[in-house]
Amino acid sequence: EDERTVWSMVPNGVHQAVKHELLGALKDETDRGTRHKLCDTISEITNNEGENEWADLLPALYACAQDGNASLRECAYRVFSSCPYLLSGQSPESVNSAFGGAFQDGDATVRLAALQASVQYILAATDKQRPALAPMMPQMLGVLEPLQRDGDEDGLTEALSALIEAAEETPKLFRAVLDSLVTFATTIGKNDALEATTRQTAMELLVTLAESAPGMCRKNAQFCQQIVPVCLQMMSSIEDDEEWYTVETLDDSDNDENHVFGEQTLDRLANALGGKQLLPVAFNYIPQMLASSEWNQRHAGLMAVSSIGEGCLKIMRNELGKIVHMVVPFFTDSHPRVRYAVCNCIGQMATDFAPKLQEEHHAAVLSALIPVMDQTSVPRVQTHAAAAMVNFAEEATKQVLEPYLDTLFERLLAMLNGSKRYVQEQAITTIATIADNAQAKFNKYYSTIMPMLLNVLAQATDHDHRLLRGKAMECATFIALAVGKDVFAPDIPRVIELLTLTQQSVTEADDPQASYLQASWARLCKLMGAEFAPILPVVMPPLLTAAKQQPDFAVLEADEDAETGYSAEDGWEFANIGGQQIGIRTTLLEEKCEAVELIGTYARDLGTGFVPYAAETLETLVPLFKFYFHEGVRVAAAAAVPYVLTSVKLAGDDAALRQVWSHICDCYTAVLATEEDDTFTLQLFNSFAESLSAVGANSMTPSQLESLASACIAQMTKYYKRMKDREAARAAEELDEDDEEQLAEEEMLEGLAVDEVAKALHAVFKTHGTLFAPAFHGVVPVAVKYLHERDPAARQWAICVFDDLVEFTGPASSQYAGDFLEPITQALRDQSAPDLRQAAAYGVGVMAQFGGDAYADFVVSAALPALLEIISRPDAREEDNVYATDNAVSAIAKILRFYGSKLSDARALLQTWFGALPVTHDEDEVPSVYEYLVQVVAEQPDALVPNGDAQMLRHLVKVVVSALAAFDFVPALAQALIVLMQNSMQALDASAKAELWAEISPEQQQALQAKGLF
Repeated sequence: EDERTVWSMVPNGVHQAVKHELLGALKDETDRGTRHKLCDTISEITNNEGENEWADLLPALYACAQDGNASLRECAYRVFSSCPYLLSGQSPESVNSAFGGAFQDGDATVRLAALQASVQYILAATDKQRPALAPMMPQMLGVLEPLQRDGDEDGLTEALSALIEAAEETPKLFRAVLDSLVTFATTIGKNDALEATTRQTAMELLVTLAESAPGMCRKNAQFCQQIVPVCLQMMSSIEDDEEWYTVETLDDSDNDENHVFGEQTLDRLANALGGKQLLPVAFNYIPQMLASSEWNQRHAGLMAVSSIGEGCLKIMRNELGKIVHMVVPFFTDSHPRVRYAVCNCIGQMATDFAPKLQEEHHAAVLSALIPVMDQTSVPRVQTHAAAAMVNFAEEATKQVLEPYLDTLFERLLAMLNGSKRYVQEQAITTIATIADNAQAKFNKYYSTIMPMLLNVLAQATDHDHRLLRGKAMECATFIALAVGKDVFAPDIPRVIELLTLTQQSVTEADDPQASYLQASWARLCKLMGAEFAPILPVVMPPLLTAAKQQPDFAVLEADEDAETGYSAEDGWEFANIGGQQIGIRTTLLEEKCEAVELIGTYARDLGTGFVPYAAETLETLVPLFKFYFHEGVRVAAAAAVPYVLTSVKLAGDDAALRQVWSHICDCYTAVLATEEDDTFTLQLFNSFAESLSAVGANSMTPSQLESLASACIAQMTKYYKRMKDREAARAAEELDEDDEEQLAEEEMLEGLAVDEVAKALHAVFKTHGTLFAPAFHGVVPVAVKYLHERDPAARQWAICVFDDLVEFTGPASSQYAGDFLEPITQALRDQSAPDLRQAAAYGVGVMAQFGGDAYADFVVSAALPALLEIISRPDAREEDNVYATDNAVSAIAKILRFYGSKLSDARALLQTWFGALPVTHDEDEVPSVYEYLVQVVAEQPDALVPNGDAQMLRHLVKVVVSALAAFDFVPALAQALIVLMQNSMQALDASAKAELWAEISPEQQQALQAKGLF
């Protein structure tokens, strides 16, 4: 919305006068801070009005840039930095020349301002313009060395920060200067005499390049060779501190320390570059660090192993036994900080290398880890061991963990009775995790632990124990889910009472109990089901309040100290954008996201019990489709809406459902038509399809159907253009490794989005049938374009859309068939794309079932021979092809069923079809195939097993057994198949039955017995 400001309300003459005064003041002002404010005001006016509204500005800036006064030269580039588009009319050559002179200016402030302006100019340039700016890069880096030489660390940090912005967006421009930049930045990074911020900013520049252009950095032989040792040096700079041992509360106050930054940097490098480049360099140093007599070296070596695990997973997994053997001895190291580090290392490895670590190395790990939980003399080590146990247990099977339960709970109960509150808090968290793993095996410990947790909730009511109480309610509700409702039932009233009292006591915004309460209520809801509905009046108001809260923003100047009023501890995060610090309080966004997710959980789990809150919830959720500050909030809102609509549907109030749906449907289509975020696009199409399925038939007006079709056309047209752009780039051979990686990621995400578009169209066809046909008419040309592409996925999408058209509009679909039938025949015979064959085979089946006589000639004459080729392939039952085969078998069954009279030899085709059974994987096709099998045996008893042929009987039994073992049928069909199998078995003599049963796999036998069929 337009904002009315003083500037917008005064006449143009005043504007001109103010602009004149500003330019005059800029020339005369002697105070640097005031000059900067003048520059910022000039920039703000220019950005507000546009570059053509201030004719005198550009000549004035050019004059300032060439003035003998360095202060004016700095001002010119400061404005260019905020308004880079002012230079858009200049050729790249002239811009390079102008900046080139400024980079060599005799004044450091001018050089720095020019560097910052050049970065903003590069960022504002188009992809086609940027390559011509590459010659500036050596001169831009030339600004750095004098700043280092003169000891201007603030200026150096500012310059490096500006380059980080460029590295994020245009990393390829650094290719020619990468060698010199790596040398310079690592020299800064390893210089202990410099401030931590300076060193970290230099390393951040290199890591940003690694993340933005990993292929370019992998090809640079010195990249890892020079950076990894600096990271390890930083990690070794950790110092022993008495306070580390004596603290009463644990926090992340050391996050800005060099040793923590080194760990984070090594982790990011490993994830960006992978193990092939980084691992050999890291392990040139790690073994000697672990063998060092200096504790900080051993600490750093262990932290390095944990830092690189995720990024080097593929290589390290093959050597996991050796790595475990290398690190486990440090659980008995003489120095507590080293023991802490090995707990951290094993905890991270338990996540990165799950489940291999748990399955193959549990004995070595747990026999060393669990005793550390006894080390009461060093509570932080004891606590970290319990934290590592959480990671291990989260990925372990019950069978792996069960032998250790007794010894684990013995130690955890001792920790729960410890003197340090953070020890108690961690003990409770670990108990919750192990209970979640153990499930019913936890019953034996329930009577000991639950009373202790309830006592914490009832007695530990002071301010200092809020986190402990939060963890206690988390643990109690995890245990409740583990042991089940029957065991937990006697304690349900007391737990509800205590949680309600706690919720009433939560009055401060930073109370940690709030988030624990919300999650604990959700677990109780999952356990209690419909019985939880009476508690919603307690739970929902704070959740809705959290879901409605708006984010906090702050805009600061580049030189302002953000920590003064916007500390990171309060959830503030800042980014440098256009010479200003833009901050947002992310903790509020996370709380909002969690609240929206939990609302969806309640709607899903309570069904009709949620209806009293449905209207307010929908009013809250639907506008969040446009909550662009946090993708998680948008995704959670989209996921929750179908559950809320389903709750109203289940309550039977169709009138209310249709009334709210009309507005929601409009919101869906409006956002879908213009959405650019592919992740949210696929989520929203999915949400729309589920919501429409809940609301039901004929729930969209003709104009809404048109809007939905238009949204699909807009998105699919966008994806088509991207596909063609990728083809052109590949054909021009302009892509390097990084480009290909990026394109592959884009293709994967777009493929998921395209699938969801198809599902949305399916939902509309299913609920509206021929009513959707007029709106769908506009989709057809887009589908036809996709149909004629080389990309199998593109053709598959088009065929799936046509399949739905045939299935839900029947013979009326034949008006569009001319564009699709020949490509479908080609798709049936495509040797390289099984998914494409599957879609085509499915389509032939729906033509036979729903298309009527309009499709008979095509199906029998053209499609059937291709289907027979699919089922007769030697590799028809291999993993890649089995779904295509199942769909072909199903399609043949439908041809026999609906076009049998048009076949020249239906009996021979029936025998071929029978020989191709069973259908083993595609659950959607299984019921119709086996319904037809039962029908054929009932109506034509000799057609499949002529003269009681024993071989055919055995095949029939195996086919039925495989189906009953693998799938859960509706009772009537299941019973018919059982009778069919029993009758077939009775026709065999005893020895034949025994031989047949021996041929049925043990897994199938067990499945049949588990279902009570035998």
